[in-house]
Amino acid sequence: MYPEHRFSDLADSLRNGFLLDDIVLALARAEKGESLGEEERGVLEKAVSMLQSAETGYHWLDKPELTSETSSCAMLFARAVSALPAIHETDAFLENISDLKATASQLSKGGSPPPTEKIQLLRAFFHNTSRSELDRTDQLVGEGSVDVRRWTVIEE
Repeated sequence: MYPEHRFSDLADSLRNGFLLDDIVLALARAEKGESLGEEERGVLEKAVSMLQSAETGYHWLDKPELTSETSSCAMLFARAVSALPAIHETDAFLENISDLKATASQLSKGGSPPPTEKIQLLRAFFHNTSRSELDRTDQLVGEGSVDVRRWTVIEE
């Protein structure tokens, strides 16, 4: 029997994965110099929000309080740490997240685009985050795969 929360976790993972894919695609378009439409700018606003939540998750360590919001921020912080594997110092982490957030914010507002190198760093960050989410989805789908036969209708 599957835990009740497993399906909810799987739905969240799939939703996050699709959002991250949309972010990476929008950033690829921006990196090529293509103008971003309203939909892509909206996706990048969500990227800004995710990066803000990662910052909030970092600060959660100073005053741990468990709510659904702090849990989500802590999870995004953990994902951001994995997506920036070369960062080992606290100040460098916050500086990188702040730079990424500024780049995403600039792209979401339209106007003159940031330098290509900054877009590439942002795309690499969200690509790494997407890969991590895909691994999570695979893990959730793989849980209990031995029991798949119990759900299969077999004609006798």
